[in-house]
Order: sequence, then C-alpha cells, then structure tokens
Amino acid sequence: MKIAQLSSHYRPVIGGQEVYIKNLNSIITEAGHETLVYQLQRGESANDNVCIPKIPYLSKFIVEFETRWLTWVIDMYKPKALFNADLIIGHYASVSRSLESVSTKAIILSHGVEWRTENQRDYDRYREENAKWCLDKYPHVVNDTYYLRYLGIDVEPGEKNYFTEVSPGKWFIPNCIDTALFTRVKRKPEYENKKMILVPRQMVEDRGIHLAIEAFAIIADKYPEFEMCLLGKRWGKKNPYITRLDNLISKHNLQERVYFRDPVQNNMMPEWYSSAELTVIPTLRREGTSLSAIESMSCGVVTVTTNVVGLADLPTYQCDPTSMSLAEAMAYAIDNQTTLAESQCIKTRQQLNLENWADAWLKVIDSVSRQ
Repeated sequence: MKIAQLSSHYRPVIGGQEVYIKNLNSIITEAGHETLVYQLQRGESANDNVCIPKIPYLSKFIVEFETRWLTWVIDMYKPKALFNADLIIGHYASVSRSLESVSTKAIILSHGVEWRTENQRDYDRYREENAKWCLDKYPHVVNDTYYLRYLGIDVEPGEKNYFTEVSPGKWFIPNCIDTALFTRVKRKPEYENKKMILVPRQMVEDRGIHLAIEAFAIIADKYPEFEMCLLGKRWGKKNPYITRLDNLISKHNLQERVYFRDPVQNNMMPEWYSSAELTVIPTLRREGTSLSAIESMSCGVVTVTTNVVGLADLPTYQCDPTSMSLAEAMAYAIDNQTTLAESQCIKTRQQLNLENWADAWLKVIDSVSRQ
C-alpha cells in the first residue's frame, strides 16, 4: 500500500513525536509498503518527507496558524501523492481537518492530550474541538488511555490494555523503544564518581521542571552527594520559564548542584541514562506514555514520574504532582534503587519493545485497510 502521513513536525528528528514517526516509517517500509510524510518546513528534507513552506511570524498573531496553514495548503492544492494514498495517518487530530474532503481511509494518531484541560486558551479550545470532531469520524491509535477517558470512553489505565482495541475502532498502542539501543552502557567519564539525578525534558512548564527542582531542594541535605542535571531544549535564554527555574535554583542555593545541559541526539541518550542513579519525569500535563521514561527504565535506571495523563499507563514509580510527594518518591527510589530498577527494566523490555509495537501497528493498518 501507499501510506501517507500528515504532521506539523517530523524532520529534523529531535523530540518524541519525530522519533515515533521515524520508527513508524521503518516498520511500514519493512512490511513492503510505501510511506511519505507531509510536514511543515523545518529545515531538513529527505526521501521520506515532503516539506510545505511556512509563513514566518504569523503564528504569533493567529491561533494555531501553522496547523491551520498546513491543513489549508492540503485542502487547496490536494497533492496527488497524498490524495491517491491507500491510507492516511494524521499525527494529532489538529492536523486532520484536511481529511474531511478526502475519501481515502484514515487513522488519527494521538501522541497525548495536546491541550490544557484547565485555564484554557484559544489554541487549547481549538485542539480540543478538533479531537472531539475526529473521535467518532475516524479510527484512532492512541498512545495513552487518558486521551480516551478525557473524551468520554471508559478505559482503565495500565498494562492490561497494551496493544488492544479498547473500544470499537480505538486502539491503545503505548510508546515503545528499541531495547537493543536503550540498554545499560558505560557511564560518561565525567560521571564516573558522581551521583546524578537526570531530568530529560524540554524546558516548558507543562513538563514540570520546577517541580523537580523544588523536590530536590527538599531532599538535598539528606543526599549531599547527589546533583541534578536538567537535559533538554531551553527555548531561548529570555524565556520567562527559564528565568523562573534559575530563580528557584538560586533561592535554594543549588547553583553548584543543579545545572542545565543542551539536548543530545536520541542515539546518545543511553549513555546519559546509564550515568544517572535516578531519572525523574515530573510532568504536570499534556504527555502520553513518555519515551524518556521508557528509555530510562530499559537502561536499568530507576524512574520516578508523576501519576498524571499518560504516565499512569507506565510501570514507573509514581506520585502526585506536588513537590513534597515527588521528593518522597525520589527518596524512596534512591533508597530502593536496585529492586525498583530491576522490576521496571524487566517489564519495559518485555512489553514496551519495538517488536510488540510493530506487530500491533501492522494489525491496525491491516484492519483499517480492509474496512
């Protein structure tokens, strides 16, 4: 079959969504199908993507302009390779409005709830409306059960629903990783004699970086040998959230123990995980089954997360999204590091591997194409 995909992001491959698409392309082509990703221009072209030029600056003034622009271009020009495809996969409901005029079979893929569920802004309402519009109209693959619960489908979180059709036309396929890549390796030389807590996150409020700093401040005196590395994109030095994080670090006198590091390529992450004693994923909202959490556990590193959104589906050690609850969870994980890490690693590598993921996806593609 010819399978087209729509996404605001793909190349360059930096974050979780881009890694997901890269892996999806691999299993599609290995199964003998063809695939082409239609995306907004992000500065990298290849033989598996088609870049749609962006109009700069307007996204600052028009709600969800980039998404609206992508769907408008698709509607207006109707690319033959896209409209002649046997199947279209839309990454997020917000890019899928253009499918309304397409007779081709389609699957909506959710990487997690992409809108705030409280204190909503215009772009939150826009995304939520699109999700509701798409829910009954198209088959869905979701990478966390919270997405479906929020939209009114009764499904419990957790591993018992992995890789199943949890509701007619709605499949729960959690994020999975290459366990051959994400395995324990040698520590980075600079961390040979250090104890590091790793927070591999983009530096935005939804990811809860401030929560991790506040929690570390609570336990810092108990574990004086530990430091915390905030590894991820900072989105500009003048970003108010970065200023907030800097102020928190100074407030708690942690300047020598909490520090930022720039993001690295995905294939370099096993070395970072393996250099840590503990990985913390302190998400507040808008996340599916976190790739960072799964990668860390697969590398045999004890992993603590909050219990919100898609994280509730994972075998991490979980806590409420408060600084005190996170501090208590971090302390427990440090004190019970070996036992927790071993249990998490076994579950992750047995269940959340690319073999299971590929098998589930190919079954969905076959099911939808036969309808």
